[in-house]
Amino acid sequence: MQALSRLSAPEDRHACPGCAYILDDGDSCRFCDGVPRRGSPYCPQHHALCHVANGTAEEARRLREVEELARVVGGRRGAEGVGPSRRFLKRLERAVQSSL
Repeated sequence: MQALSRLSAPEDRHACPGCAYILDDGDSCRFCDGVPRRGSPYCPQHHALCHVANGTAEEARRLREVEELARVVGGRRGAEGVGPSRRFLKRLERAVQSSL
């Protein structure tokens, strides 16, 4: 696991000028401590993971993935509740994989 920042929660984001990438160690979510790349909220490593250039095949693939996720869960706004079941998450994962 990568080093976790000194911040205890993503709500603290504005208190830290570091990389905006959220790391989840299973117990808590923290921000990366990396120095942001110029023109990006992310360090170079996380910028490469998060940035998708406009007009590329990767952008089209990710948009299809988002559209499929929205279709499976019922649109832009999900119902309020505790969260999705493991069964639903597995079904969602299969739907996304089959759309790629």
